[in-house]
Amino acid sequence: MLVSRPAPALFGDYPLRKDDIAGSVICIVCFFVLAVTNMTIYRRNLARGHKFVPSGAMFGLCMARIVTFSMRLAYTTHPSNVNVTIAASVFIAAGVIILFILNILFSQRVFTAQHPSRAYVGSLFYNVMRMYYISIIVFLIVLVTSTGVYYHTNATVMKGIAHFRKAAMVYFTIAAFMPIPIITAAYAIPQSEQDKTWPVHYAHWIAKYSGLYSPDPRSMPSATEFYSEVHEGDTRTPVHVIPPSDRGAREVSLALIIAPSVVLTFATAVRTVSSFRSAEEIFKPWYDYRVTMYLCIALAELSVEIAWILGRVDLRFYIPDNDKQWKKLAAAADNEKIRAIDLDVDEETEVELERANRSVGEVEVGGKNPQG
Repeated sequence: MLVSRPAPALFGDYPLRKDDIAGSVICIVCFFVLAVTNMTIYRRNLARGHKFVPSGAMFGLCMARIVTFSMRLAYTTHPSNVNVTIAASVFIAAGVIILFILNILFSQRVFTAQHPSRAYVGSLFYNVMRMYYISIIVFLIVLVTSTGVYYHTNATVMKGIAHFRKAAMVYFTIAAFMPIPIITAAYAIPQSEQDKTWPVHYAHWIAKYSGLYSPDPRSMPSATEFYSEVHEGDTRTPVHVIPPSDRGAREVSLALIIAPSVVLTFATAVRTVSSFRSAEEIFKPWYDYRVTMYLCIALAELSVEIAWILGRVDLRFYIPDNDKQWKKLAAAADNEKIRAIDLDVDEETEVELERANRSVGEVEVGGKNPQG
């Protein structure tokens, strides 16, 4: 007599119609509302000359999660479809990477504001952070690729790449936690004299960081005015930073980095523990329950997005140099200055020539009069 073997434990458990249909629909609706909100904020700011790319990235996360729970919904109604199962697992593994990168980016901007002489564009810190972002994307590719192998029929292949998948999850857990040591270093390392005197640019025209406030384009200086504030008399390259802490609300800004980092670290750690359990394990541990998946993915990411929207990260962590148009306008303004100087020189030359001609004429007239 053949006895059917129980299915192995799986993060998020195997879907059930009575639970997953309702849960997936609620998640889809919630992420759709946040997607509309993020895009509204992005377009409204953009219309006022305030380009904040992370708002667009937050919109992208919401759209990715809509697809994630749509696949979970399809997985619930078609549990025997292997392609749908793989797609659902892949989208669960991806998506949150956007929040990791954004939170690290915000913490990097805090560090740059505290230590501009150490974190300017092209510095060691700046280049290390760029490489770190690239490494996160590489590990994401590894994780997405290996997720599909979970359902591979070749046991040898599964065992061969299992350690890559585990390494990726550990790396993501570190990435989720990384903003905390960056923030700690920003305030633990004393500011040098160069940090205190280094020329910086920040959006000083932003009046507040709460409510429905949007920057008034009439209060924004022109590119010429904005850059001339520092460039005059200083040959060092200015650093674009977030507003300094003496403008207030520093604690709230730091909380908007640290609290999401704690939430995302815990959620990612749970998924990491799940990846380390044996694929042959048939007893379902606590971290593989369905409710755990909804808490660690849906609730954790929704709470982070809501906190960032209500906390107005689009104003707190905005730097003017986000938009390359600033550099173009500044370059055009500089060209206009050079042309103006050239015109002044040409006008002065013409005046001098005219004066010289007049002098020659007077001399000639003076020389002819005695003879007459």
